[in-house]
This record gives sequence, structure tokens and C-alpha cells, in this order.
Amino acid sequence: MRGQCGMEGFVSLNCPYNGPAVEPESEAFRQKLVETCGASFAEGPTCCDENQLGDLVNQIQQAVPIIGSCPACWNNFLQFWCSFTCSPNQSTFVNVTDLTTSDLVNQTDYWVGDNFGNQFYDSCKGIKFGGSNGYAMDLIGGGAKDWLGMVRFMGTKRPFAGSPIQIDFPPTDHDSTSMTRYDEDGRKCNDTAIDAHCACVDCEASCPVLDKVPEEEPECYIGQLKCWTFTMIMSYALILLFTAIVLLGRNIQFVHRLKEAFGLPTSDETRGIYERVALADDDEEEHLLDPDHTPRRYWLNSRLQSWFYRQGLICARYPWAVIFASLCFVFLASIGWKNFTVERDPVHLWVAPSSQALQEKTYFDEHFGPFYRATQLFLVSETEEPVINGDRLESLFGLEQEIRHMRSDPNGHTLQDVCFAPTGDACIVQSVTGYWQGDPDNFDPSNWKSDFDSCTREPAMCLPDFMQPLKPEMILGGFENESYADARAMVITIVLKNSIEESVAAKAEEWEKSLLRHILNSVNERPEWAGVRITYSTESSLETELNKSSNTDAKTVVISYVVMFIYASVALGRFRSWNIRRLFIDSKFGLGICGILIVIFSVSTAVGLFSLTGKKTTLIIAEVIPFLVLAVGVDNIFILCHEYARREEQTVDESVEDRIAKVLGKMGPSILLSSVSETIAFGLGTLVTMPAVSSFAIVASIAIFVDFVLQVTCFVSCMALDARRTDDKRLDCVPCIQIRAPETIDKEGWLSHLFRVYYVPFILTRKMQYCITLAFLGLFMFALSVAPDLPLGLDQRIALPSDSYLVPYFNDLDNYFNVGPPVYFVVRGANFTDRAIQQKACGRLTTCNERSVVTVLEQERKRPEVSYIGQPTSSWIDDYIYWLNPSIECCQFKQKRGRRSMLMQENLLESQYLRDKPELCSPDDFDCEACLPEWEPTMETLPQGQEFLTYLDLWLGMMPSESCPLAGRAAYGDAVLADENNVDVVASHFRTFHTHLKTQHDFIAAHQSARRIADQLGQELDLDIYPYSVFYIFFEQYSYIVMMAFELLGLAVFSIFIVTSSLLGSIRSGLIVMGVVLMILIDLAGVMTLWDISLNAVSLVNLVICVGISVEFCCHVARGFMVSRGSREERASKSMVDVGSSVFCGITLTKFAGIVVLAFTRSKIFEVYYFRMYLAIVVLGALHGLVLLPVLLSMYGGEGMALLGDFDEDGFVWTDNQDWGRDRRGLLIDDNNSSDQVLITDMPGEESDTDQSRSRA
Repeated sequence: MRGQCGMEGFVSLNCPYNGPAVEPESEAFRQKLVETCGASFAEGPTCCDENQLGDLVNQIQQAVPIIGSCPACWNNFLQFWCSFTCSPNQSTFVNVTDLTTSDLVNQTDYWVGDNFGNQFYDSCKGIKFGGSNGYAMDLIGGGAKDWLGMVRFMGTKRPFAGSPIQIDFPPTDHDSTSMTRYDEDGRKCNDTAIDAHCACVDCEASCPVLDKVPEEEPECYIGQLKCWTFTMIMSYALILLFTAIVLLGRNIQFVHRLKEAFGLPTSDETRGIYERVALADDDEEEHLLDPDHTPRRYWLNSRLQSWFYRQGLICARYPWAVIFASLCFVFLASIGWKNFTVERDPVHLWVAPSSQALQEKTYFDEHFGPFYRATQLFLVSETEEPVINGDRLESLFGLEQEIRHMRSDPNGHTLQDVCFAPTGDACIVQSVTGYWQGDPDNFDPSNWKSDFDSCTREPAMCLPDFMQPLKPEMILGGFENESYADARAMVITIVLKNSIEESVAAKAEEWEKSLLRHILNSVNERPEWAGVRITYSTESSLETELNKSSNTDAKTVVISYVVMFIYASVALGRFRSWNIRRLFIDSKFGLGICGILIVIFSVSTAVGLFSLTGKKTTLIIAEVIPFLVLAVGVDNIFILCHEYARREEQTVDESVEDRIAKVLGKMGPSILLSSVSETIAFGLGTLVTMPAVSSFAIVASIAIFVDFVLQVTCFVSCMALDARRTDDKRLDCVPCIQIRAPETIDKEGWLSHLFRVYYVPFILTRKMQYCITLAFLGLFMFALSVAPDLPLGLDQRIALPSDSYLVPYFNDLDNYFNVGPPVYFVVRGANFTDRAIQQKACGRLTTCNERSVVTVLEQERKRPEVSYIGQPTSSWIDDYIYWLNPSIECCQFKQKRGRRSMLMQENLLESQYLRDKPELCSPDDFDCEACLPEWEPTMETLPQGQEFLTYLDLWLGMMPSESCPLAGRAAYGDAVLADENNVDVVASHFRTFHTHLKTQHDFIAAHQSARRIADQLGQELDLDIYPYSVFYIFFEQYSYIVMMAFELLGLAVFSIFIVTSSLLGSIRSGLIVMGVVLMILIDLAGVMTLWDISLNAVSLVNLVICVGISVEFCCHVARGFMVSRGSREERASKSMVDVGSSVFCGITLTKFAGIVVLAFTRSKIFEVYYFRMYLAIVVLGALHGLVLLPVLLSMYGGEGMALLGDFDEDGFVWTDNQDWGRDRRGLLIDDNNSSDQVLITDMPGEESDTDQSRSRA
């Protein structure tokens, strides 16, 4: 071929020519040939003329902005086309195979060899096209995977956008005996020569090797078990073995037989099988002066008893005054309700004001604008057939036109008013219809398949009206191996404007709600979408649905509380006769209502005081605090009422006032112990900076303390009034009616009887003590083995009602959307007008820093399993610099203001602000001159200082076009913030995308990885850089929540040890209580792991609640143990009989009644984080507090302390041989090593005359 003989349309075609090569006609032609094709054409004949060369130059210039950043690829590209057009040996590898009717070349074969083909492809395959976050290969090679696919794409005849003739490339396995393949050496992208070396971002071979990420060590396994699990199993096995050896060694009969078997001498004195043994030790007799039997006097206990006795006396004597004072206090404290507001903003709930992520988000919003709002639809085939066909595409056009023209209520906004349109008026609507520019007139139902296939192969050839390529993975889902026509889902993403101005966001939200109301909520019912499931979401959907969930859950919570209130009110009564009159007198329903009101008053006071400070409350406070205070308050109410009933049975002649005072004197310190422990434990939660947790801790600690104060004052007064009502035989709830009824018969309650006769003797036998201890130890070690696998996160779907339209949307998002959220690496305060800073950021020029921002991000993209970065980085600095390249003819001035020297002469570059901006040429202008006459990849001739900002402003203002796709307005209009006055770039960002993130672990790991990358870049390059993505603000907490949980719960448990040790007067008993609480926490963590309950802010609050409720299960039993007389077993059994049944009735059954209701909630979050966790807390607390704790106390409990035996208003006296408040019934306890039964009898309920006289003496 040589010369041009005619035209086809607007394209000139070559002449068929089979003669020798011809020397260039002029020196100018030779010079232009050398400038274009290189020094190899400096001499000798050619097979092209000047017109051919001119067309070649015009055509290859279109590729400069695409592949010009990599000199090796560009040189190979020139070599490839120059050889085809002008090589003197053209006839050896190019064969004309078809001519037009006018004898013009229409089709050829280009015989290319593997050597050059592979080098050509390898040099170009990694080049990034920054503006679209894509690859240059998508544009020049149609996304080809090998060199043959690339050159075939370039050789395909296409009007205006491809080759003017059809160029075929025979595969290398075809016979080429008549032709010689073009197989010269090409340039490699990692060539050290300056004219061939490509930057790392475009050439993997040029990249530095990144340091290995300090990932977690590979999981250690021994066989099929994790090493940690195996360690726990072996440790427990060793404990079992050691225990068995010790027990067998202490068994006299076993030792005797073992000695006989080995012929060893045995002692003549052996104990009989039926020998009577004490409960405290296996083989030793108890001494009469054993400190376990003789309680010591503890000054703090006596002071507290005396205090509570006097307080009880006052409350019983002046009940109405106390009640009135209490109500006044509650009323005054509740005045703060006038400031009551609920915080619903998730950011203000779960993100600390000092949060780094919040500060970074605020900076991003202020400098670049808030992240855009997105409305998204998934159209999913409900059959096995692909979702795409001609009819559905027509229906999709209709649906989108309906959405575009819909007007919002009430202000009539359309999509055009609220959409994000960076290129002018074209809204960003990412949809399959964009391949036809969103215009149904461009769509041909009969030919849609070929258009669709060509557009998915070459998205850049089918640009939508907003001029950004539509990648198939952004608009299609459920396909394999790039079989886009078989996709199971179509995705529509409508991007709306967002702003820190409330008016802009309000307009968008109004349009979103109207879209839901008028179109989306009913779209699935339309006949044209039969067989298709349409799921959808708007930016405001999640908050709306979460609030709806809260309103739905409120009903469930109220029902749960009502059930607990009713149970508590009914269960307080102690019915000792079935006489109907007596039942109405013995009922404690009114007293129960008073106790419940005190719980309500406590919550009201706490919320009022909290609101008085101007802080907003949270739904956690509204939903959780009453549950917590009820758990604590009802337990104390049951303990006081049951203790009063027991004392009433034993001391018939005492006055109500004295009886009430003595009950409070005995049980008040126990209530104080639990309340102080819980108040301090919850108070420590204020150290957490997360607002939802800290506000919960504040309100909870206030509510618990106020509840304690009201119980030992107001409720005690109510007890006194109720006791007088009962003595006067007045009806419950209607005390004005007095009736005749038979006297009551002292009758032990069925639960107390069950505890005393059956349960306590069973668990305190020696055999059961060991079994229970080992069983709970096994449970604890099992929980320890699985607790490290506790997942983190809070899936959005869990927080939604089960019937929310967002649940299927999130499922489709996981299954069919293959692109992760965008992530921005923001650089602050870096003066990009300075060359050194430019080199620290850029990635596509030869002198860029080896570990620059763009280079490192590109390297991280190559290890997505670690970095979670899935796409090339959009680098504004690289695209801007290449926009200045005169060879791509983007930055050109009109001649009258054209030259750079002209700008400098007019002092425009030196001015602080460019008021008279130079006018850039449009694609239709001809009299133009390049902005920069010289441009080198070494960056030596590139602008700096004010000149840099001048051209930057022009670049950011220029709209991209086919002739200049690198123009910056569309892709980078909001990515760079310049300060003309101070000649500086205040802030800029580099955008990329995460990989597809499906699980909470993915989101957490992606955030941590981005933070790691930014920190490393900042340290190495001395830049202020941070990562930002829209979800980071909510996932930052998981980088420290585990440590925060350890600190918070650890401090809470340690504070419990301090308080219990102090108030119980025993470090040993304090350690036991602390240990049991700790075991409950660990066991709960194990249950969370097995029951799929993640660790997050909500479950952390519940873990804090677990500490408080665990204390409630333990402290009353522990104090009952400490103030009882006898051996450890006797004291443990007496404590369980005295308060164990009250704890079981008061907290276990009350909570269980309320928790059962939560099982019927529609909200998944209530099912998981309230029903499951609360059920686990109550069950574990009851098992540990009522089974394990008494066993541990009976084996290792501390020395007891004496109770005050008698009180008067002026002082008190000790009575060491009296433990008032218990009956004279015996405990039948079966000893472990004896078939005998030992009868343990309590001390007398009343003192003898001798004892009384001795006490007075």
C-alpha cells in the first residue's frame, strides 16, 4: 500500500501498491517521519507518502492521552502502526485481501509474531486511565486478555472510532510460508532508558516491593482443633485428673485397699463407713472455737446495721412524711423532662466527638462536600432465566422516564432539580439504558443484543449523557466469566446532590420520599415486571426504617415490662390460707405496685437529671434502663418483703415499727452492697467516649442509686403501711374496707420449703460440691476456648424490622453488586505547587517518588486480599500533568493570548488571582498554540508556583470531550481545593474503590487496611494523609472496642471486688464474688459466639448490664453467708434458705417473664441483642449465683461476721449466740462419705432469759 486514492465517507483510503519503496519527496516529510516514527526511519525509502503520514499522525494522537503515560507502550504503539503504514518491508508482513469497488484498500492481513505481540501487550496492559478508574486496555484493546485480542480490536473497522479499513491478524498457528511475520523486538515497560521506562502505576515490573503486612499469624492447629481450644481441653483434663487423684487419696477405704494390694502395713484404726463427719471438712472434726463457727465483729457491718435500723424506725413511724418527701424529690428531679429529646442521628449516637473518623469526615465535608446521596434499585430475575431481554429493557426505559419526570410532594421538585450533574445538566443515572444515552428513541428492540454486547465489551464507545463509561459490573450482577447477557440482575443507581446546607438535603429527601410513595412501593405489582423482583433503597430509607423499627419495638418493650410488673406485684404476696377473705388481706398487689412505681420514679429521676444538663437521651436508655432497674429493684423488694414475712412468723409480739426497722437493719447492708457495686460499675462506663454507652452509664448509675435510696426510705414506709393494713385485716388496694377473716397459720412458702428441704441439701453434699465445681469450671473453660472467635460488627439488616423492604435490598446488594464503596485518600496542607510534593504524589512520570501515593496505592491494589482495594486510583496530579502535554492538544490557547511567554509578559502568572483568564481553544478552533511548548516526563519543564495554579484552574474548569478526555471538571471538579491568595493547594484527594465488601468483617478489615496504608504513606512521605469512606465513621469503633470492653468490664469487676470485700469484711469472699461475676461474663461471651451475637456498642452495653445483674444474683447470697453462724456449709445453706428463694423469685422469674415476651418481637435486633442476651444473662446469672456461688462459699468462703442481736434508739448490743430472723426447722443433709444423716438445727429464734441477762450485762 502506498498513497491515498479516494475516500469512503469522510475517511481517506490507501491505494493498493506492489512496487518498491520510495524515498521521501522532501526533507520536511523525512523530518516529520522521524519525529513520528523514530530514528529507524531517518534514512532509506518508505511505503507511505506525506498524506498517509499526516492521517497516521492525526489518528495516533487520539491515543496519547490514553497510553502516553507509558513511553514503552507508546513507542511500541508507534512502531506497530508506523511499520504497518510506512515500513519499506511492508509487503513481507502486510497482505491486501480485499478492495472496494473503487479499487481502494478495504481489508488486509497483518502478520505479527508472538515476540513483538507479547512485548506490545505486556507494555500496555497495566496502563491506567485515571479519569474513569479504568484501564487503557479497555479503550485501545477492548479489555483484551492477550496481544492477539488487543490488535484485533484495534484493527476492527469502525467509523470514526476505529480503523478505516478492516485489518485481520492471522493467529501464529496459521501457515505463513508466503509471508514473514513482523516480529521485531519491542520496548519493555521496565526498561531503564528514559524514553521507555514506565511508572509503577502503569507497569508492574517497575514497581517496588511493598513490605509484608503485619497480618495475624496463621491459625495454629493441632489436628482439627485450634491450639487455644486444645490447650483449654488439656488444661481441663489435667484438672479433672488432679482432682480425681486428690479425692481418691483422701478416701480412707480406697487407700486401705490399695495398701493391702501392695502388701503395705495398714493402720488398725480406721473410720467406719457410718462415721459422723462435719460438713465443713471431709475428714477433720470442727473445733468449737473454729472462726467459721464463731462470727467476728466487723465495725462497718455494725455501723451499717445500726444506721439502717434507725432509718427503718423513722420510715415506719412517719411513713406519710417520708413518702411525701420522696415524691417531692422525684418531682423536682423530673423537671428536666421539659428538655427531653431523643437522639436519632447515628453519628451522634455511636461516634465520639473526639473520634478521629468524625473529625476527618467533617474536614472532608467542609472541603469537598458531603458524600453524594444514592438511590439504588435491583431488578432481579426470579427464575433461572437472564433478567435482560428486549421487552424488559423497554419497560426499564419507561420506568426511568417516569422517575425522571416525577414531581415531589409538596414542592414539585424533579430529578433534574436534585440530581448530581458534574458535567452540566446530565444527571448521573447509572443503568443499562445508559448504553443508549438513556433515550428510548435510540433503542431498537430488534437489535438490542448486538448493541448491548458491543457496549459491555467497550463501555467507552457507548458513553451515557453524563460522559463517564458504564462498567458492566456497576450496572449488572449475577453473571459469570463476563457473560453479561446472562446476568440475573440489573442495577440502577441514581446519584443525588448532597450538601452541608440543610435546604439542599431537604429537597433531596423530599424527592426520595415521594419516589418511594408514588413509584417504588408499588412497582412490583405492575404486570410488565412479572417474574422480576425489584428491591430498592434511598439515602433516607435506613433512618426511616430504623425509626419505624423503634416504634414497633416500643410496643414489645412495654408489654414485656407490663408482664414483669404484674408478676412482681402478684408474687410478692405470701398466701397461707385459701380462705377468700384471707387472700384479699394477705395479697401484696398494692405493695408490689408501690415497688414498681419506685422503679419508674427512679428512671424518671435519672432521665430528668440527665435531660436537665441539655443532653439528648437515646433509645438504649428508654429500652434498657427500665429493664435494668427493674431487675435490681424487684430483687430488693422481694428480699425485704420475704424477710419481713419470716420475721413476722418468729416475732409475733413485736410492733410493726420495730419489725420493719430490724428487717431493714439486717437486709439494708446487703441492698447497699449490691447498689453501690452496680452504681460504681455503671459509673465507670462514663469513661467510654462513645455517646450511646456513656449516656447509658450515666443514667443507669443515677437510676440504680436513686432506686436504692427510694427503696430504703419510701418503699420501707409503704411496707409499714401495708403491714398495719394486714394487721388490721383491711383489703389489699382498698384499705378503707375492713373485713373479718380467720387468723393465719404460720406456713412456710412452697419455694422456701423446696429450697430448704430438697435443693440446698442436694447441692451441698460433698459429691455434688465437686461435681458442680468441675462442671462450672468446664463450662468456663469451654467459653474461654470459643470467646476469641466472638465476631465484631452490627449488620444493618439486624436493626431493621423483619418485614422491611430494605432487608431484601441488602441481600441483593450482597449478592449482585460487585463493586465496593469508594475510598478517598485525602492529602492536607501539601503545597502541590512545589515539585518535590508533586513527585511524592504522582505515579505516571519517570521522576515520581518510588513509593509515591499513587504508586503505593497501585501496589496495594495488587494484593486485594490484604488491602481491600479493588480498582486503580484516580490521580488528579497525573491527569493534570498529562493534560498539559502539548502532544494531546488539550491545553491550547488562542493565538492572541497563546504563549506562555505572553502570559508572563502580561504578569498574569505572577498575580495573586488570575482575573483575566486566558481563553482555551475549543475542539473547533484552529488558530491555537500549546500552553506548554515543552513537556518532558522528567517533569523538568512542568509549571510550579502560581503558574501551576493558573493551569490547574483552567483544567478543573474544562469539560471532558472525545478530543480531550483528560479535562478535569467531571472527574476532579471537587477533588482539589486551591488557595490562589497563598499560592497553595489546601487539600486534595485520590479516589479508588474497595473490593466488594459483604460481611461485617470485610468492612472492619477494609477500614483498618486503609488506615494502615495512609499511616505508612504519611510517615514515609512526610505528608498529612488520611483515608475516608462513607462507612468509616461507624466502623472505627471496632479498632478499639475489644480493648475498650476489657478495660470497662475489667474496671467494673475490680470495683465489685473492692466494694464487696469492704462491705462483707472478707477479701476471700470478695474474691469469690468477683470470680463468679467474671465467670458469668466469660460464659456470656461464649454464648454470644455460639449464638451468633456480635460484639458492638449494643452488646457492650448489655455486657455492662450483665455485670450489674450478676452482682444482684451474688451479693445477697454472699452477705447472707457472711452473717450466718456455723460451719461454711451451714452458713451457705442458711443463706440460700434465707435469701436464695427471694433472689430466685425476685430477679430470675421476673426477668424470665419479661424476656419471654421479647421472643415475639418483629425486630431482629431485639431478638438477638435483647431476647438472646438477656435470656443468657438471666440463665447464667441464676445458675452461677444460686448453684455455683453457695458451693464455692461452702468450700472456700471467708470468716463470718456477727449480726446485732438487739436494737434500741440510743444504741445497740451484741448477741453472739443469736441469728435472728431464721426459723427452727432443721436441714436434712446427706454427707458424701457416710450413709448417716446429720441434722443441723438453727439457733433459737428468741433469746433465753439467761442469754438476755448476759447480753445486758
